[in-house]
Amino acid sequence: NETTTKLLGNAWYWGWRHPDERSKPFDDPGRVPDWVEETLRYDTSSQMLLRVTRQPVVLHGTTIPEGDRALLLVGSANRDERVFADADRYDLDRDTKALVSFGSGRHFCMGAPLARLEARIGLTELVARVAGYDVDPDGIERVHSINVRGLAALPTTVALR
Repeated sequence: NETTTKLLGNAWYWGWRHPDERSKPFDDPGRVPDWVEETLRYDTSSQMLLRVTRQPVVLHGTTIPEGDRALLLVGSANRDERVFADADRYDLDRDTKALVSFGSGRHFCMGAPLARLEARIGLTELVARVAGYDVDPDGIERVHSINVRGLAALPTTVALR
């Protein structure tokens, strides 16, 4: 559940950093799934995966020999300009179908549907009760982990609806 809680915090943080994008789900709760998906693409909780090749793999003209370890940088893949135009922009109107936050193929995360559901429910409940919010930037603390990216503290003041 750590990656899902980090997803919620990341969505809240990036919504605060991009108020024009945040206004979309706050004005229309039907946009919460877009908020979840763009956060998964823009700042996913799991930034990397380690794999061992079982056969030679060719990626972008480079061959990774059989038996080699490959560190897959998910966060980087989700910012690939060949896949996502203007990839460094946080944009809830973006087509996120090609994101790889949960892996792909046989290595697709079994918990992905649950994580998405939990994030959609949590953020939908928040936008139903909160009219707006602000974050104290001096109190923000990032999690110090090699694999999980998220926030340990995100002090927030809310205005209720």
